[in-house]
Amino acid sequence: MNMKIKIEELPGNKISELEISEGSTYEEVLLNLRINSETVLVLKDGQCVPLDGVVLPGKIKILHVALGG
Repeated sequence: MNMKIKIEELPGNKISELEISEGSTYEEVLLNLRINSETVLVLKDGQCVPLDGVVLPGKIKILHVALGG
């Protein structure tokens, strides 16, 4: 079964929606979005979540903490 999640990427306030399989991890979301997991923090309800945690329905924020320069 699939579910949709809303994603907000910061900085830049890029907002998107992604359909994933139930039981997917936050790391799998980042892989799907082609985001290096070592350069971001993933937040759910204002709290940092472990990348191996199962994605819960709703909205997540991806905070880019390491930017190329």
